[in-house]
Amino acid sequence: MLRWTLLLACIVFVEAGIFRLTIEEGTREVVHLKSFGFLGHPKSNCTIIIRGFKWLIKKDSAWVPSTGEPENPIGFALESRETINSARLEENVRYPPGQCFVDWKRDERLSITLPTVKKVQHKRFEWEIPNDVGPEKPLILDLSENIQPGFTSMFFYNCNPDTRFSFDVEVQQYNKDHGHAVYLDVGKQHLPLAYVIFGCVFFMAFIVWAVLLIRHSVHVHKIHYLMGLLVFLKFLSLVLEAGHLLVISIHGHGALYADVPYYTTLTIKGALLFFVILLVGTGWSFIKPFLTENEKKIVLVVVPLMLVDSVAVVIEDNLNEGNAAWATWRDIRRILDVIACCAVLLPVVWSIRNLREATAADGKAARSLVRLRQFRTFYALLVAYIYYTRIVVPLIKSALHWEETWIAPVSEELGTMLFYFTTGYKFRPMEDNPYLNLQQEDFDDVALRAEIEAAEMEMEQAASSTVVEKSKVAKV
Repeated sequence: MLRWTLLLACIVFVEAGIFRLTIEEGTREVVHLKSFGFLGHPKSNCTIIIRGFKWLIKKDSAWVPSTGEPENPIGFALESRETINSARLEENVRYPPGQCFVDWKRDERLSITLPTVKKVQHKRFEWEIPNDVGPEKPLILDLSENIQPGFTSMFFYNCNPDTRFSFDVEVQQYNKDHGHAVYLDVGKQHLPLAYVIFGCVFFMAFIVWAVLLIRHSVHVHKIHYLMGLLVFLKFLSLVLEAGHLLVISIHGHGALYADVPYYTTLTIKGALLFFVILLVGTGWSFIKPFLTENEKKIVLVVVPLMLVDSVAVVIEDNLNEGNAAWATWRDIRRILDVIACCAVLLPVVWSIRNLREATAADGKAARSLVRLRQFRTFYALLVAYIYYTRIVVPLIKSALHWEETWIAPVSEELGTMLFYFTTGYKFRPMEDNPYLNLQQEDFDDVALRAEIEAAEMEMEQAASSTVVEKSKVAKV
């Protein structure tokens, strides 16, 4: 945890309205730097500070700054888009030979370019970057009067093949509300309040759960305390996320005093969520007081995966999209998340299989059948939760208009709340809950089954080692 906190302290927070990006010897034809929802002049501000800009050509196996004018346009462009996905896809477009990013007609384009032989044809306004721009002589451009209402994306483009580029640029973007700068774009301004409301709902759920644990203390298992802790951490993470966004809205970037508690709580909550799902799926403390070897292996795989996944979330959130590493960390996070989601389903499947076998035992069919139905319900609920949060919500996010981007995270929190509350209701501590009414014979049966499985594994290992030894002797 200490190493992870130190990693946070080393990250430069670039999210939201103020960011700075430095690229050395870049090779991409198009780079999406940032998208922001503006209210338009005079309620919006957009300032670009260029502290360095070099066009590089290859000379004697080295890339050196060129002193001549490029043949084709190279520079920055601000264009309107409807969604964030449409802006990100520009990096993957492959243009026909002889054509480039700025050859596509966009009358609203604001162009910032080096002096070139071939000019940008489709533009509303253009600024030229002087050749001597640098840290001591930066180029400061105030584009506020040219900003129109809408979702504006900033790109870098290089239409000169077999060349590279280096630049250092800082961008300040915000809207004005009663004279105060608001660095969250229009589609995200409602999120801090929404997270506070959801946090209050989860806090009330925590209070209700604590009352249930006190009133039904006789029927409380260890897993119930972990479930209560998870609900509390969910409440805390929502409140801290609201504070995280509020700080960005006021200052234009994150601050360690707000971001370190938020990301720390988010990491612990994410790992505990999958840990609790695994324990509920195995029936730990409900049906059996221990984990089998296979279940322990799943836990040892999933929990570290979620910790690494949380670190990937931190890095992805605080890297500018123009950084080539941003897409890498995004893909790493997605892969780890998919692996963890698939892994947590395995213990539930194993429990369903064991309960199905137990229904054939004399005198236990009715009780095992009830638990089997409970596990099937939990399995369906878990699959629906994973499908909704990992597939449906991203699809909703990609299709939303720029003014309605807040709907996606709110929809995700609604789905999460439904999953938490339904699971809590199904496995709440109470006297007449058939899932929790255990007898000593249940523990004995599960323990016996685990011993049999362990003995079978030992026999298989011994048999394989014998085969290996025989093969060695035969070779000799």
